Amino acid sequence: MNKQIAQTLIFSGVIAALVLGLQQIEGSESFIHAQIWPILIFSAVLGLIIVGMSHWGVKNLDPQSRTNLFLGTTVLRLIFSMVFIGIVLFRGVEDQIIWVADFFVVYLFYLVFEIYTILSNLRQISG
Repeated sequence: MNKQIAQTLIFSGVIAALVLGLQQIEGSESFIHAQIWPILIFSAVLGLIIVGMSHWGVKNLDPQSRTNLFLGTTVLRLIFSMVFIGIVLFRGVEDQIIWVADFFVVYLFYLVFEIYTILSNLRQISG
């Protein structure tokens, strides 16, 4: 589990460094929202929660239930993300289109990372 947490934190750091680097480009405000940092923090915390749930499932569930756990964590990520988007948009944020686009780019990065790490762990478990 420590390895997965470290991987998630490193991935979050790489994404944060990428965003910070992109913000240095002149005119980046047209594609990177000023309020992207709450998106990154939300995604990192949610990623750590997913890692914890996956670790718990691998330890406590039988191998046939692990697929359901993976699908459940993916749906949980989607539901939490929709709630987060709804709250932020309801409270009001400038340039909503750019904010939502940035959110989904970060969401997809984390989703692909999650799928990649879970698939690599499944190979280790089955081997």
